[in-house]
Amino acid sequence: MSGQFFRKENFGKLFIRTILGMVLATKGIMFFVGGNNALIALGKVLSIIGITSWPLHFGWAMAMIYIVGGITFAVGAFFRISTFSLGTIVLLETTFKYSTNRPFMDDVAYALVLAATMYGFMFIGPGTYAAGD
Repeated sequence: MSGQFFRKENFGKLFIRTILGMVLATKGIMFFVGGNNALIALGKVLSIIGITSWPLHFGWAMAMIYIVGGITFAVGAFFRISTFSLGTIVLLETTFKYSTNRPFMDDVAYALVLAATMYGFMFIGPGTYAAGD
């Protein structure tokens, strides 16, 4: 009986998508709640690829990607675009955190696992309980 219950692959994808999408959207909201300083700090992540001008505006855009991408990831709409966008932003954060000598297991490893999860879902797909792809 329990063997049939745990063979719900699409329900598992929905569960992971919902929780992770809410976490990512909340992370984006927290950047806005943190004000200009938090948005500037997020925008400075792009310095790892050479973009150093307008950190407030780029931080605002990245926070919006967290919010919109998290919601679309949870719902399963525009799935590959949202997973690619979120994965890329988190990978940039990972590289930035590593280059600033942050503790590996505290900050860098978490962000690296999150980026790998986003890119992995890009190949796996949203499952059948999704708004569309």
